[in-house]
Amino acid sequence: MELTYHTDYALRVLIYAGAQSERRVTMREIAQAYNISQEHLRKVVHRLARHGYLQTTQGRSGGLQLAREPTTIRVGEVVRLMEESLELIHCERGPCPLCGRCSLKRALNSARDQFLNHLDGITLEELLADPATAEQLRRLPLTQGVTGPAVEDGAQRGS
Repeated sequence: MELTYHTDYALRVLIYAGAQSERRVTMREIAQAYNISQEHLRKVVHRLARHGYLQTTQGRSGGLQLAREPTTIRVGEVVRLMEESLELIHCERGPCPLCGRCSLKRALNSARDQFLNHLDGITLEELLADPATAEQLRRLPLTQGVTGPAVEDGAQRGS
């Protein structure tokens, strides 16, 4: 099983925003820090804001920040939000003659459910508290002085 880039980026955005909790951060800043596409981030930030994980503000002094406490953000729920499908195999694609009566699909679904249950037990706060993660976050280049729109059109404004 491999998570999509959207899920990976969503978790990175939340970690970055959580580590910079004393200020708003910009998508440009996050994109530069992680060396990832700002266009991909726009979609991720929009979805996270729409579902109440981020608060976004447009304009020169705008940016984004967590809309919830890190203790309330569970990794498993973010994975479920961002992944379009959590199916490990698609029996109908074959089509497989065992479809509907196969122990393999049940076993894989059980493993997926255990994986997600494990991630439900991990909060953003725990990820941020990890000393190795905190050290790596401190080493990321800060680009607070970057000018331009902080949150591009398409990212939903928080309340």
